[in-house]
Amino acid sequence: MQKIAIITLGCPKNTVEAEYLLGIFQNQGFEITNDLYEANIAIIHTCSFIKSAKKESEVCIRNVLDVKKKTGLRVYVSGCLPQLLKEKMSLLFPDVDGFVGTGTLNKLQNIIFNKSFDELLLPPGGLNNSKYRLLSSNIPSTYLKIAEGCRHRCSFCIIPTLRGNYESRTIESVVNEAKILAENGIKELILIAQDTTSYGGDIYGAFVLDKLLVKLSKIKELKWIRLLYAHPSSITDNLLSVFKEHKNICGYMDIPMQHSSKNILLKMRRPLDTVAIVEKIKNVLPDIVLRTSIITGFPGETKKDVNELIDFLNQGYFLYVGVFEYSNQKEADSSKLQKHIDAAIVKKRRTLIENAQYKVFKSKIYEKRNNITDLFVENCFKKGDKYNIKGRSYFQSPEIDGNMILASDKPIDLYQFHKVKIKGVNGYNIKASLLD
Repeated sequence: MQKIAIITLGCPKNTVEAEYLLGIFQNQGFEITNDLYEANIAIIHTCSFIKSAKKESEVCIRNVLDVKKKTGLRVYVSGCLPQLLKEKMSLLFPDVDGFVGTGTLNKLQNIIFNKSFDELLLPPGGLNNSKYRLLSSNIPSTYLKIAEGCRHRCSFCIIPTLRGNYESRTIESVVNEAKILAENGIKELILIAQDTTSYGGDIYGAFVLDKLLVKLSKIKELKWIRLLYAHPSSITDNLLSVFKEHKNICGYMDIPMQHSSKNILLKMRRPLDTVAIVEKIKNVLPDIVLRTSIITGFPGETKKDVNELIDFLNQGYFLYVGVFEYSNQKEADSSKLQKHIDAAIVKKRRTLIENAQYKVFKSKIYEKRNNITDLFVENCFKKGDKYNIKGRSYFQSPEIDGNMILASDKPIDLYQFHKVKIKGVNGYNIKASLLD
């Protein structure tokens, strides 16, 4: 029996695709391993969305090829980097045994069985659905990809080039996969796509994320349903109503704003009414917890734009804000804009924005002191006379929002929900005490 290892780089959407690949290969009789030195085949599922991701992918490929020299491992590269570089991949990495881009991941097994792959590099897309999926974590929380590609043409983004136009899955296919995941122990379902709120517009003629959420909320095993990557332009009144009506839909939404200055939003080709949309959401759902992503250092950004952004963040609409330095991709339209900003200035602006938002975060957690919330326990270990417990509340996404931390005199079961009281902050972690 051949052993296969899959290395996943990049975003949660890549994680889901890699889990589909794991399921497909397991169904074909391969043994799955995490040890490259015992594997016969390695697949590197890459990201190239920004420069740092591209570099990480290239470094990983070289490291795996070093293992190949020692063991004879067969190495295949899939996903966004081959899609971006196309024919250049074989020139850069002649020792790689085969490549596929984003739109032909389901053909990867053909390559491994020595069939032609040259023509498979060009069509963009993604592995959007599969009847086979092998989860890569034992934590009962996972991502569910509801669509592939993007209908927007933001000037800084190459996703449409890498992944193609927006392509929704059917409601039936998403709900069926969610039911299978729930039956297999998943308690938290995190909906993802490049733009989750545009779901359904291409196949149903209208945005129907609200209808999908209603159906998912009826799956009784799902304690939390979480929404990431909501595009401001497709957040509907019906969607906000669904958040009000269903308790297992987390009162949490991730809305990548990218900026608040209309000067920069115009250059980015982003919705100019983003600020008004955020204000509307908080008016309709005053208790919802929002997170966002910001790009600073975009070509033409001025001190005035940065100050305007900080003034907006200081209003406290967002609990969490990810701040990213502009990454100049030559394939993106923004690379052709004037007034690119020096890297040292960009770093200072990022720090300035992050420091301003951290003050907002501490203030908002202070307001929540002594509030009682559910804790989803993900780790429990003994240190001295105490047990250190780590988990998340409904307003914390895995890996990006920090954790809830507390100490206990006794151990508690993993992957269960417990009532805790919020006590304070430690960095971006939230200190709490156990109530039950």
